[in-house]
Amino acid sequence: MTAATFWSTEGLPRTGAFDAWNSKMSELHLTWSLTFPKDEQFNAAIRYRRLDGLTVADFDGGRFAGRRAVTGQSVDRDQLVGVSMNLSGRVVCRYAGEEVLLAPDQLLVWDGELAQGFDAVDPHRELTLLLPRDRVPDGLATLASRTAGAVSAAAGTGLLAIAADQLRAIARELENLSDAALSIACQSFFDTLDSALAPLDARPPSTTRSAMLVRIRRYIGDHLDDPALCAGSIAAAHDISVRTLHLVFADTGTTVGRWIRDRRLKECYRELSRAGGYRTVTDVAYRWGFSDAAHFSRSFKQAFGVTPSSVLAGDAGLTRNS
Repeated sequence: MTAATFWSTEGLPRTGAFDAWNSKMSELHLTWSLTFPKDEQFNAAIRYRRLDGLTVADFDGGRFAGRRAVTGQSVDRDQLVGVSMNLSGRVVCRYAGEEVLLAPDQLLVWDGELAQGFDAVDPHRELTLLLPRDRVPDGLATLASRTAGAVSAAAGTGLLAIAADQLRAIARELENLSDAALSIACQSFFDTLDSALAPLDARPPSTTRSAMLVRIRRYIGDHLDDPALCAGSIAAAHDISVRTLHLVFADTGTTVGRWIRDRRLKECYRELSRAGGYRTVTDVAYRWGFSDAAHFSRSFKQAFGVTPSSVLAGDAGLTRNS
């Protein structure tokens, strides 16, 4: 499993802290020429993880600015699409000849070839996910190729808020996800965000969505114990794109991934409550598509308020509606 890394300027001499951050940012991001206010003590901390071209990073630090540096490096470093979500402070992004303000709870999709500069006018915290352009959903890649501006992902923005919650959860669980789980979580985030930002005319008509939702939910129920069940397999089975699948779920208040997880957790509860001493928690979790026992236990307790082992032992009753 690739490791999550924590890096900070804490303990570095004042004269060397910013130079160290300059090198770290060029390693993890694009290549920038950075500056910071000389009358301030610069500080920065970042948790990050890299996997097969994917970079997930959680940055927290002081004021600084960047301009694209001219280097002899390969242009492959520019072939990235990034998603930046600001959690606090303000950042002015210079992108494709325009300035875009990224305020708290706002999200920006950008293309590495068009990013020109930025100015973190306040100390800020930011979550960033970078992926090679050829692995990003077509809709997001197209959006990143033009200046669409930042969008709000605060509570009340529907599918955008759900996508933002997914990104926060990825950052929170960065140390606990296997490589496969990290890849799945990030792809799910990109798919949800792609659907959230799709133009309204890309959505199937309401009556079509309703009928399709019934069929898809029935299909999920029939294949719930299939470990390969995912957005891609469901979309392929119904001859639709993954984006259309997410758009079908857009008005339900949840995502297809969460719907599958919730159905599986309830099946696990029922089976554990009837298993007696004939099954183990791990047996039941694996039977219903959970490949990480520790993650399953956390999700189960969050959903029902009790541990799966206590249900297996007959010490707990179902505390939430099933």
